[in-house]
Amino acid sequence: MDTIVGLDIGSHSVKLIELSRDKKGVALLAAGSAPTPPKALASTVQSDWEAVAVIVKKLFKDTGTKAEAINIALPESQVFTRIIEVPALSSRELTSAIKWEAEQYIPLPLADVTVDFTVLRDAAATGTNKMDVLLVASPKTLVEKYVSILEMSDLSVNAVETEILATSRALIKTIPNVKTVMIVSLGAQTTDFAIIRDGVLAFTRSIAAGGEALSRSLSQKLGFEMIQAEAFKRTYGLEKDKLEGKIVEAIKPIMDTIISEMNRAIAFYQEKFKGDHIGVVLLSGGTARLPGLVVYLAQALGLEVQLANPWVGISRDGRFKVLDTEGAVFTVAVGLALR
Repeated sequence: MDTIVGLDIGSHSVKLIELSRDKKGVALLAAGSAPTPPKALASTVQSDWEAVAVIVKKLFKDTGTKAEAINIALPESQVFTRIIEVPALSSRELTSAIKWEAEQYIPLPLADVTVDFTVLRDAAATGTNKMDVLLVASPKTLVEKYVSILEMSDLSVNAVETEILATSRALIKTIPNVKTVMIVSLGAQTTDFAIIRDGVLAFTRSIAAGGEALSRSLSQKLGFEMIQAEAFKRTYGLEKDKLEGKIVEAIKPIMDTIISEMNRAIAFYQEKFKGDHIGVVLLSGGTARLPGLVVYLAQALGLEVQLANPWVGISRDGRFKVLDTEGAVFTVAVGLALR
């Protein structure tokens, strides 16, 4: 029986998922989460990384997870991701050409980044003489930080990818009959977008607006301390009939920014794939659980909106019943474990 661990080391919490895979299917073996030490991931000080490693080791111990090779995700906001068009090339030609393509699109010296690429659609699939290629560039210092944290945790890295790729993998299987899906991952610091067409990534983008920005806006408009603003946000969210709509009004500017970027992404996609339309929007990430958010976005976008459920197709025994409402939080970790 093969077991794989997905470890999502986020700015606010560390999430762990261990899955087994055999002829019978996929089963959940372990799950857990723990708070990340404040601002530890933004630090360049090794002692802060060690503090994260202590959390990771305890999480493995508390969940009884035995696997030592782990799949991890890098934060979308710190990784450069772009879908580019290139002429139809052989694998060898593409490997050679991607360096020159990368120099055009990546706003960092190539010596400072690790560049990877994946062919999303070949010339036959696009119907043109071009291929769609996903180009990913990760700062070497960022990769080294995450690898160091795992080494301090006595673990080894099996694979590294971006959060939105892991999220897409976890959710695309949950709506098999929808041709085009928009995934919106609302994290603490960023909101990441992906549009999936026929099971293949067609668009990706990240913006610097997430749960923390909502809390800051609430704090500034209503004079709350940040801890109080966070509590009010989680309790009342975007329910317009609560507290005379004051909470919704206070965080509306940030929500307007997120919705505007969603509409821009949809317009860009529909310009490229004329006649195609978004069938459903799936929300993931910790901020996705805010009360009233699903209805608020559905009304603003005029589209069907659902909360992410990455547990579809994964068997779970009774002790994991508590996770039924936590799917949006564990989506990245599930996607990593499904890799």
